[in-house]
Amino acid sequence: MISGYLICGVENVLDKLRANMKKLFAPFLYRYPPIGLQPAQLGMYIHEILMRRDVPGDVAEIGCSAGGTACLAAQVVQKFSKGKRYICFDTFSGFVEEQAKTDMALGTPKAALQTYAQNSKELVRKILDIHGRHEVELVEGDIAKVDESMLSEKYSVVLLDVDLSEPTYEALKKFYPRLSPGGVILVDDCADEPQQRWRARLGFEQFCKEFGLPARMEFDFGVIEK
Repeated sequence: MISGYLICGVENVLDKLRANMKKLFAPFLYRYPPIGLQPAQLGMYIHEILMRRDVPGDVAEIGCSAGGTACLAAQVVQKFSKGKRYICFDTFSGFVEEQAKTDMALGTPKAALQTYAQNSKELVRKILDIHGRHEVELVEGDIAKVDESMLSEKYSVVLLDVDLSEPTYEALKKFYPRLSPGGVILVDDCADEPQQRWRARLGFEQFCKEFGLPARMEFDFGVIEK
């Protein structure tokens, strides 16, 4: 047990060290936006922002990783949807342990759950600033527990990319009621493929079933419109 705690402590220290190194060398490492979405998903997200530019409400990205997608998408919002805020929600420290354990029991490999452990809010802020996206707002915390006061009154487009089933479901419960008529939520990692390691689709389908919504899929996104 002691050795387990020791290993965990060493891993945490190494993650923080790597995050600090990334921040130090950010101008070199992130001279191009570190986009996590695949081309089809990125294209669809930008398309939805443009098509819903006149729909009232801000744009939210839940699970922004290193901020690469926000570097591009926020520029589109600023140019074509003036007055809308672009807000990123993230833990900025990887997955919440209990949520990760739930999906590990469903088959998500343990190694995959270390993917974002070397992130930090300071690093994402620096990457955004390098690319001139000073207007992007960052909200730190578990989206399942984020205070309602941190949410906008309305949203026109929401990109939900938290990978795991529980935070996907909980985020949909928070954001769908605030989605404007004509708005859309795109849930990433919903591909029904054998190699799919994330379980976001389970949270998406659970929400759709409970609220009587069609579980529509498009380009591996789960899509919810109002």
